[in-house]
Amino acid sequence: MPNVLVIADDFTGANDTGVLLKDEGGFEAVSFLSCNDIEKFHYDKDIFCVNTDTRDKKSQYSYNLIRDITCKFKNRVKLISKRIDSTLRGNVGSEIDAVLDELGPEYKAIVVASYPSSGRICLGGYILVNGIPLEKTNVSSDVKTPVKSSNVISIIKSQSKKSIGYIPLEDVLKGAEFLKGRIEKDSSKIIVIDAVSNEDVMVIADACTSLREKVVCVDPGPFTSYLSINRLKSIKATPYRSLMVIGSITELTRKQLEYFKGHREVLIYNVDVNNLINDFEDELKKALDYMQKDYENYKYLCITTSLIKAEIESGISLDVSNIISDRLNKIAKAILDMKDFNIKLVYLSGGDTAQGFLKNINSIAMEIIEEIIPLAVYGKIIGGQFHGLHVLTKGGLIGDETSMAFIMSTIEKNIERGSKDE
Repeated sequence: MPNVLVIADDFTGANDTGVLLKDEGGFEAVSFLSCNDIEKFHYDKDIFCVNTDTRDKKSQYSYNLIRDITCKFKNRVKLISKRIDSTLRGNVGSEIDAVLDELGPEYKAIVVASYPSSGRICLGGYILVNGIPLEKTNVSSDVKTPVKSSNVISIIKSQSKKSIGYIPLEDVLKGAEFLKGRIEKDSSKIIVIDAVSNEDVMVIADACTSLREKVVCVDPGPFTSYLSINRLKSIKATPYRSLMVIGSITELTRKQLEYFKGHREVLIYNVDVNNLINDFEDELKKALDYMQKDYENYKYLCITTSLIKAEIESGISLDVSNIISDRLNKIAKAILDMKDFNIKLVYLSGGDTAQGFLKNINSIAMEIIEEIIPLAVYGKIIGGQFHGLHVLTKGGLIGDETSMAFIMSTIEKNIERGSKDE
């Protein structure tokens, strides 16, 4: 699931905000043609931008759809943005109401209707497009959704049932701490704030980052971008990673890993089994060098023998199999020892691999937390150097090709919930 949900009333608007988040914050963003397409999407991305296609629809229809989308995502994301058109076309007020009604009284909407780099600014509560009042531009004669006013508050008030406040530019220019106090003192559910430069928008984002109340971003993109960076930068700065140790060499495991590789950012080191047996120190060095060179670009690190050739598989004796398992786990422990990797979860596929891993790290037991799917058990390490490490043990013949991806997503949600509760 994403960290930020952007609800836009048209597709190009969704794209505009998505590219800002990508360019300014380095986030991975995906823009959906329709909210119906989200459930079909199983990739890890930071930002979901959703096109509701409601700009020229009836107000009640827009309200119902936006509220339904908010309901589906409100407990799954860290920030919701109601993306509005930079010329305030569409059902701006009713769509803000829909988000607020669903989220509840602890939320307020901060409206920053400025997009300075596109010549759109808000000054005195009025929108100017390249210095011209909005109502004097071509948008006033738009065929589908004409806008006859330049006053942001008037436009929203004509469509919304919420109380609306206003903070002028002079308060923004006094800095984030002062502005934060002004926002907190304003009891309005919707607050319109002036901004004439990107620096002004950044000040507003800084002020909103530490507010006691929860905030919905309402803007054409820049405010959402800056607030997302503030809210998520600690997550991006110190990401935890998952280590996958796959000793099983079944055909099903291969399919699961191939599916996972197609849907996640995973760095895979395919162990050279012959080298692992004949020159372990060399293979260990190669594995660590491989991981260290490129690990920062990946959330998942994987060491595996599941991709070895069939003719090698058939010639492996029980003794050699035990040696492979033991040395694979020694590589896993060496990776765990690399503090920069920040491994928080270890996925262990194959019964011998799972048992051997716990022995190699001197664990005495595993705390059982949950069965994710039949015979795939999630828990925490007890004892040893890595006490408290999250771990998943799974047999090589369990599940279907999507199971690895499903298991990892489920455990990660558990870890995130646990982090919030700590």
